Amino acid sequence: MKVKATIKVTVKALLAQWKQVLLMYAVFPLLLIGVMGYFQRDLYKPETEIDAINISIVDQDKSDISKNFISLLNSDELKNLFNISDNGDYIINIPQNYEKDLLQLKDTTITIDEKNRVSRQNEVILKSLIEQYGKSLTESLIINNNNMDLKDNEEIINKITATLKSINETTSIKSNKLEAERVLTSFENQSASMMTFMLFTIIMGCVAGYHLDKENGSFKRLMSTAITKQTFFKLDLLIFFMSSFIYGSVYVIVSRIAGFAFKGVSLINIIVLLSVQSILITALSGLIIAFLSKKVSQIVIIMFMYFQIIFGGGFIPLKEISNKIFLTIAKFSPGDIITDAYRKCMLFNSINDISTELILMLAISIAAYLISITKVRLRWEE
Repeated sequence: MKVKATIKVTVKALLAQWKQVLLMYAVFPLLLIGVMGYFQRDLYKPETEIDAINISIVDQDKSDISKNFISLLNSDELKNLFNISDNGDYIINIPQNYEKDLLQLKDTTITIDEKNRVSRQNEVILKSLIEQYGKSLTESLIINNNNMDLKDNEEIINKITATLKSINETTSIKSNKLEAERVLTSFENQSASMMTFMLFTIIMGCVAGYHLDKENGSFKRLMSTAITKQTFFKLDLLIFFMSSFIYGSVYVIVSRIAGFAFKGVSLINIIVLLSVQSILITALSGLIIAFLSKKVSQIVIIMFMYFQIIFGGGFIPLKEISNKIFLTIAKFSPGDIITDAYRKCMLFNSINDISTELILMLAISIAAYLISITKVRLRWEE
């Protein structure tokens, strides 16, 4: 009877606040997703082909061999792959005495300085080019007794072209595989990240609702009846679960209707993920009301929320960050487990692919519940 009464009261309260619920868990999130997704849309395009690599060349040798290398990059076979300018993303340095050291078979090499952080694949291509050029050049010089002719130059170009073609084919295979598995759009990425923000918002709402009951006298009236503290605490958890599941469902449904995310995702997978997420929210909310006062709980929740906003990758894309300290701190973002679960759910549409996240959420929930219920049994609200 107590459970039925609690369910009825909770449903009535949520229906009475439907305008606030829609505003908080539908309208406001959709506006953020729309704005952030639009401005970040270019960050989440799949790389299905290799663009021309912007390079600058610093020739300190000014020799025939160094000039030959530069002309190689301008050849018909390679000019579509490289864009030579004064402000390239990569600076290729040809050292002084490069030709002299090669003719004397001394160790020497052309170096690469990455001016701007662009692509790991570009770096591989440039290193392969320089390595193949140096190897082929040395072989030709040894065979022809330090002399080179036009035929040798053509052979070097053919070898380098074959090497780069092999790299391009490998990249194409990886890109096609990535495209076949589907790549999330910026709006889908934002929807997954926003769910973490919603998690903290829901927890804050659950905790605030509990303290509101205390302030208006409902808590004392119930505690004065025959109901035990443990039962009262469990009824609060039931309210938390129902509220969080409904709020999360509203967010998912509206995001799907708007076309931002969750298109084609199995309803069963979404329900399972929402249920486990709601269990996590319930357990964490219970842990907070068991140990923390109203003021302290607000401070703690807000601190975690801002940490997630700054380091979680939703509002500040981690793809654009190169600072190692920032990226190291970002690994400890508390909401990443939720974000990863929703991203995988949309990408693979399979329970198996999000099983790790589900198990981890359940493990955290069980631990939080056991700690909080122990605290309630020992001493709570006395």
